[in-house]
Amino acid sequence: MKLILLENIYNLGDLGDTVSVRPGYGRNYLLPRGKAIPATPENLEKFEARREELLRQANEKLASAQARKDAIDGIDTVLFMVAVSPEGRLYGSINPNEVAAKLTEMGFAVEKSEVDMPEGPIREPGEYTVGLILHADVQTEIKVTVVSEDG
Repeated sequence: MKLILLENIYNLGDLGDTVSVRPGYGRNYLLPRGKAIPATPENLEKFEARREELLRQANEKLASAQARKDAIDGIDTVLFMVAVSPEGRLYGSINPNEVAAKLTEMGFAVEKSEVDMPEGPIREPGEYTVGLILHADVQTEIKVTVVSEDG
């Protein structure tokens, strides 16, 4: 499926790029969220007419993401106090949703979709590095420390 990107997409392309993606990704993610339009001659003309406006919006999003990154980089560590079993494992786990909620609680607006945990959820106490993808061009990392409530 050929699409024209309306914004920078991490690991895919930049604003205005014509990309080929799998039909499901285009149909279920990019098109409904307004991140791309089908690559037809009519849409190409419409895009070229709106290019300046889209570039301005993209630059505003980039500046906002950069400001959020600078604020988040000031965090030393994000601390989770959790219940731990006698075997040393967490009851449950810490997933991207909980990391985003904790950061938002601390005053940094972060969405669940911006939290990158490629190794999966945290299931044991310790120190971990969690990636944040705030924008296609703005990534940062935070330290997450998980400790037992009773010790």
